[in-house]
Amino acid sequence: MNDTIAVVALDATDVRLARRWDCENLLLDEHRRLETYSHSLSFPRTVEVWPTVATGLGPEEHGIAGDGNEWENPLLRAASAVTRHLPREVRATLGRPFQRAGERRSIARTDADHVFEAGAVRYWPGIADATHLVESWRLMSFATGGDITERELQRELRGLTGEEFGWLAVAAEWDVPVVGVHSHVLDTAGHVYANREDDLREAYEWVDGQVGRLRERIDRLVILSDHGMGVSFLGDDDPGTHSFDAIVAAQGVDGPLPESVYDVRDWLERRTTRPAAAESDAAARSDTPVEHLRDLGYVE
Repeated sequence: MNDTIAVVALDATDVRLARRWDCENLLLDEHRRLETYSHSLSFPRTVEVWPTVATGLGPEEHGIAGDGNEWENPLLRAASAVTRHLPREVRATLGRPFQRAGERRSIARTDADHVFEAGAVRYWPGIADATHLVESWRLMSFATGGDITERELQRELRGLTGEEFGWLAVAAEWDVPVVGVHSHVLDTAGHVYANREDDLREAYEWVDGQVGRLRERIDRLVILSDHGMGVSFLGDDDPGTHSFDAIVAAQGVDGPLPESVYDVRDWLERRTTRPAAAESDAAARSDTPVEHLRDLGYVE
C-alpha cells in the first residue's frame, strides 16, 4: 500500500448532487458535508477558500481576498484597476475580447506555509500556478458570450481534467506524504447547466467515472470542494450561484472526516504516516552534447 495521500480539490462538487445521482466514486468510502464560508461576497469564493483549505487560515491571514486575479499585461492591469467599481457584467463584457485574443490573467499566491510544503501540488489556487483555473474562467466567459459550442466546451474542460487527474495518479507514486491537484470542471459545468439537470448529471457521472480510475491506482484518496452550486431542479433560489453545500470524501484514511475547510490541513497532517524522503541535490544533466541540442533548437 502506498501511504501518500492524494487530494483532489474538485471545485464546486455539491454534496447534494453527488448523493442525488449516486456518484459512488465522488462519495468514496465515506463522506460528509464540509462547512465552508463567505468573505468578500455573500457566498463562498474559490480564490479565498482554497488557500484556507491548504493553510488552515482565513483570508485575513493568508492574504487572498476578492477575485484574487489580475491581467498579466500591465496596461490591462491598469485599466482593470480603473474599471474595478463597474458592475461585474460590464467588466466581463469589457474583458471578453482580450481573453478571446489570448491575454492572460494570473492568480495571487499566499506567502503562508501550507500542507503541501513537504509534498507536491498543482494548479491549486493561492498555492500554485493556477493556470487551469484561469483557462476555465476563459471558457466560462466564452460560454457566457455564446462564443463557444457545447461540444467545444465539453472537450476543453475534459482535456484539462484529464491532465489534472493524470498528474495526480503519477504524483501519488512519489515518495512524499501528500500531493494535491485542483480541478474546475464541475464548477464550470454547474454554472453552465444550473437549469439543465440531464446535462449537469452527465458531467457529474463523467467525473465520477474518472475518479473511479483514480481509485484503481491510489490507495489513500481524498476529495474536497470549496462550495456547492445552486440549481433550479432542487428548488434553489439562485441557480448558478455558489452554495454552502461543499463535500469531503475519503478512502484509505482513518478517523472522522474534517468538519470545516479550516480543519482540513490539520486533519491531513495528522494522517500522513511519514516525513518526505530527503531529495538529492544533484543537478540534472544531459548526456547529449549541448551543441547538438542547439542544432535541434532545444536550447539557445
